[in-house]
Amino acid sequence: MIHIERSTDYGLIRGIMTQWNVYRHLADDFSPTAAEFQPIESELIWYLVAWDGNELLGLWMLHPQNGICGEIHTALLPDAWGDRGHRAAKVALAWIWQNTPCRRIVTNVPEDNRLAYRFALAAGMVGYGLNRASFQRGGRLLDQHCLGISRPLDMPLFEAAEPAIASAGQEEG
Repeated sequence: MIHIERSTDYGLIRGIMTQWNVYRHLADDFSPTAAEFQPIESELIWYLVAWDGNELLGLWMLHPQNGICGEIHTALLPDAWGDRGHRAAKVALAWIWQNTPCRRIVTNVPEDNRLAYRFALAAGMVGYGLNRASFQRGGRLLDQHCLGISRPLDMPLFEAAEPAIASAGQEEG
C-alpha cells in the first residue's frame, strides 16, 4: 500500500535526489555535481517521501511560494515510474490537501522533460503558462511549462490552518 510521510532524514533525501536517473532531470547547468549536492534543511521545505509497503518510491519536495500556494518538485526513483508513480502522486496530493494549508500547488517543467510534463498532466495539473528561456541545461536555454492544481473547493482546510485563516480576516478593534 502506498503511503506518504514527511521526512527530515536528509541522508535519505539526498540519496533519492542524487540517484543518477533522478538528479540528471533535477539539475541545471548551475547545480553542483551530485557528489556535492546537499538538500536544503529548513522547516519551510516539506520533503514527502513515498513508500509502497517497505519499498522506497522517491519523494516530492514542497516549498511555499506564499501562505497558500506551494511549489512542488518530483523525484521518483526509476522503479516507481509508470503506474505506481501515478498512484503515488494521487496519494501525495491527498496528503498535501489534508496536512498543509496549500490551496494551490504549482510546478515548472523544462521543455526537454516530456516525461515529467506528461506525469504532471496525468496527476491533474493544468498548464497556465510558459516561462520562456528560464532554465539552462547543456548550455541551452529552455522554456519551462508552468502547471498547477487547486484544492477542491468542497474540501475543508486541515484543522490547524483554519484558525490562522479565520483570525487573519478579523478586523482589529
